[in-house]
Amino acid sequence: MKIDRALREATRRNYEGLSGARTFCLLWNDKMVDEVIPIIQMGLAVYLDKPIVILAPSGSVIPANLRAMATAIEAFDPADPGSLDAATERLVRSGKM
Repeated sequence: MKIDRALREATRRNYEGLSGARTFCLLWNDKMVDEVIPIIQMGLAVYLDKPIVILAPSGSVIPANLRAMATAIEAFDPADPGSLDAATERLVRSGKM
């Protein structure tokens, strides 16, 4: 199978960025599976053994396997911008981010 050059370059850029990161923070979106980059990033986070923290809109259905991999999950109200800030702050204060 031949791998597209742009996809290979995107993977390399994301690898370089995630390699130096302490944690992988995922802003959950049900449509992520329709995009290539979030899938690459999640795979790299797993391969690089990065703690995975998830910020998710309230009521999101997060698959059981992803919940099992997550170090922490915080919910926020997408209608309230301050709610995302508060959820992020809870993650930071928990020491898991």
